[in-house]
Amino acid sequence: MISAMGLPVTMATKRLDEGHPNVLDVINDDSVGAVINTLSGEASVLRDGFYIRRAAVERQIPCFTALDTARAAVGSLLMEKDTYSVRSTREYLNAS
Repeated sequence: MISAMGLPVTMATKRLDEGHPNVLDVINDDSVGAVINTLSGEASVLRDGFYIRRAAVERQIPCFTALDTARAAVGSLLMEKDTYSVRSTREYLNAS
């Protein structure tokens, strides 16, 4: 999804028991700018997801747990510089 939007992507092994380099290795060596870690119900995946999200937070790397949020973040990165405006919540509420 991200590469289709024009940003470079390098895939890494998500499962921590599948060897190295894995996603924790690339998070800890500061070679990623963001992490997308979606959730599922399998116990080992939940445990791995915890370690992945924790490593991202400790390194102050953005970590998205939903694809729609990641898509919105990527979309905002691809916008032209002056094509949007930022307003306070109060300004948004008063506009409606």
